[in-house]
Amino acid sequence: MVQSNCTVFYLFIYFRLTCIYKSLHVFTCIHLRPHSKSMLIIYAHPNKEGHCGYFLEQTKKQLQKNEVDFEILDLYEMNYDPVLKNEEHYTSGKKNIDDVNLQIQEKIKQNDKLIFIYPTWWNSLPAILKGFLDKVFTGGFAFKYTGKIPTPLLQNKAVIFTTSGAPRIYSRLVGRSRSIKVLKDDTLKFCGIKSKAFAVGNGNKLTDKNKKKIESQVVKGLNYLK
Repeated sequence: MVQSNCTVFYLFIYFRLTCIYKSLHVFTCIHLRPHSKSMLIIYAHPNKEGHCGYFLEQTKKQLQKNEVDFEILDLYEMNYDPVLKNEEHYTSGKKNIDDVNLQIQEKIKQNDKLIFIYPTWWNSLPAILKGFLDKVFTGGFAFKYTGKIPTPLLQNKAVIFTTSGAPRIYSRLVGRSRSIKVLKDDTLKFCGIKSKAFAVGNGNKLTDKNKKKIESQVVKGLNYLK
């Protein structure tokens, strides 16, 4: 009887330790489907230093570690033109999409997972990213109207990493996280893309505390994309 009770006790301990290990493992490793398509990173910051740069660095590090193919669209580095020209104004019936944006649309089709990295400025998106959305997520590609009813055309999944100089509590209570809402709900969700957002505040100086927070958020974000 004593031996039986000991066996049950040891099995119970083994089971608990296994559960704890698995729960910790979720937050320290990324498990991506082995046949997952490659990922497209849209980076919208004029430099690769600071918080956004660290988000990019850690994202690349984790994807390389897990042997996941990815491509980076650095909007500033590629001198992306965010100005919507009259001939591109698709809502007025003009649908002249230039070769650059047609290629980007094709990349979005080829990559089922998207990663957005950008700073929150004036509680909004950087102008270059807003212009990117205007010129790439166009009618006929990202959505269409059946009568007066909008229909999403995309089925990607996305994660959003953003930073701000203001504390997060200020951004939430005063700014109401408007930049996240514009991208996550007003744009991606409207086009059929499921997404999750992560944000880091107090971004005036890249401290060790914020580095750890970014590292944790990158892991959680990439796990969301699995």
